[in-house]
Amino acid sequence: MSRFDVADFPRRVTINAELQDEIGWRGWFETESGRILLDQVKSIYYRRPTSFIFPDDVVGGDLTFAAAEARRGFGGLLFSLPTRWVNHPASVADAEFKPAQLHAAASCGLTTPRTLLTSDPDQARLFCQTVEKGIVYKPLSAANIVTDDEVRLVFTSRISAADFDDADLSLTMNLFQEWIPKHYDARVTVIGQRFFGAAIHAASSDAYIDWRTDYDSLSYEPLNVPVRVRNSIAAYMKRFKLLYGAFDFAVTDDHWYFLECNANGQFGWLEAEAGLSITAAMADLLAGSTI
Repeated sequence: MSRFDVADFPRRVTINAELQDEIGWRGWFETESGRILLDQVKSIYYRRPTSFIFPDDVVGGDLTFAAAEARRGFGGLLFSLPTRWVNHPASVADAEFKPAQLHAAASCGLTTPRTLLTSDPDQARLFCQTVEKGIVYKPLSAANIVTDDEVRLVFTSRISAADFDDADLSLTMNLFQEWIPKHYDARVTVIGQRFFGAAIHAASSDAYIDWRTDYDSLSYEPLNVPVRVRNSIAAYMKRFKLLYGAFDFAVTDDHWYFLECNANGQFGWLEAEAGLSITAAMADLLAGSTI
């Protein structure tokens, strides 16, 4: 097994590949930990690579050109290998759009909260007034707002019509969703055809709305995933061509409400907290075990 970041190219990783007709690409990656032969690559675990880093004297148009060539050459070479991706970057890209996630989840049989996408302040107020349980605002992206002196994260938040700012709302797309009074949150980590469920219990009011705001208040326990939910998740995974997914649900007496799926989400902390054998399952998948 080898691990490297694409940022290591071209400073610490050298690539040599030759196309041999129908055989495909033959050659290697030369890394600081050794040589990786292209024809021996069986699986690739794709997890948030960073940008290529070039020498300081490569600037301006030269830098733009070098980065584009590296992306298309490095990425194109990896994409052409007959290997198992967890997950393929194209699949991750397709699956990251929340409107597409919600539509796919609903069409695969998962229960979803009432949801509005809008840039119209009047429609946002109307939605807020007609949803009996109240609504929340959710960012559509990772929502890291970077300024000169700080990085601010935008979390899910309860909101009322009095909170709306017309100028801000009309500036971009906004996602509003029915608030679900839940018993607990559930994270379902899926690796191939193996499901690892964990209940997430929040002991603070902020974490009850969005558990990412207060990890210290959380407690975890293993959780059985209902067969109906498992079947719908499997259909969702097939829809987006995923072998790995981290699914979030709000669980009530009657329903598991699908919130989102991160096709590149973390699982290390959850494995330790809930006592789940997720890493072993990932190793089995990458080693070529039956999906």
